[in-house]
Amino acid sequence: MRPPAERGGPPRIVYFYLAVIVVTWAANWPMMKLALGDAPPLVFVLLRLIGTIVLLAPALHAMRVPLLPIPGERLGLFWIGQLQVAAFLVFAIIGLSIEAAGRAIVLAYTFSLWAIPIGLLLGVERLGRFHLIGAAIGFAGLVLFMNPALVDWTSARTLLGNAFLLLSAMTWALGSCLYRRRIWRTPFWTQTFWQLAVSAPVVVAFAAPQIGGEPIHWSPALIAILSYNWVVTTALGYFLWAVVLTAMPAAAAGQVLALTPVGGFLISTAIFGGAVTADVIVAIALIVAGIILTLRR
Repeated sequence: MRPPAERGGPPRIVYFYLAVIVVTWAANWPMMKLALGDAPPLVFVLLRLIGTIVLLAPALHAMRVPLLPIPGERLGLFWIGQLQVAAFLVFAIIGLSIEAAGRAIVLAYTFSLWAIPIGLLLGVERLGRFHLIGAAIGFAGLVLFMNPALVDWTSARTLLGNAFLLLSAMTWALGSCLYRRRIWRTPFWTQTFWQLAVSAPVVVAFAAPQIGGEPIHWSPALIAILSYNWVVTTALGYFLWAVVLTAMPAAAAGQVLALTPVGGFLISTAIFGGAVTADVIVAIALIVAGIILTLRR
């Protein structure tokens, strides 16, 4: 059964939510790259999760929002949280620690590429002609972002970083498609909090070897980046993403999110240096064309 909002087309506010996600998530990747100079990768993810949970719990309690999903939905949201939050954040930060921020964000956001076959396999996506044509064009732009002029495919370390980033994209896509297999009655903020909370123990297990190793340098920059992650990209971002997925297919929403790696690449280039070459310009044009076709009614 498809969500009611989808039958009449997504409300306009959904596109505003997507715009907020695109802008805030694009800016976050170069920020996280800078933060890795002060904190080990997995420890940074752990601090990001715990900080968000600590801030969100009392806020939700004050708003009288339940912290636990309704019975019958807890296990489903648990597994979605492991995929969309824990696995994505862990794989993505490991890849980001190896790859340049601009390259890392492009690989991680091939999420939309994996959402189509996974969605079709799970029976949650029914894509029309324009969706498929737009997806093909948009994904061609993403592939162009990974050409040898931008990625050193002869380096084993680069290949390892690419593998982790692609794994992060696959787990995010799988979690999003599983989310759309049913209509959830649990409030969105409760869903968000629960997915973050159940992901924390898994991240603790992965981060444990780094906790007693490399020390954390508590610089003003690290604190500012963590604060941004706590409030904007993690709590607000996952909340808006859950809302978006109730109104449009994960594949279509993923095409809009294809603008995120474009923005992230340009911001990273401005911060860390590098030229915007012809292949980058062509890739941007392909991605934008794919988005227009994918969202065509």
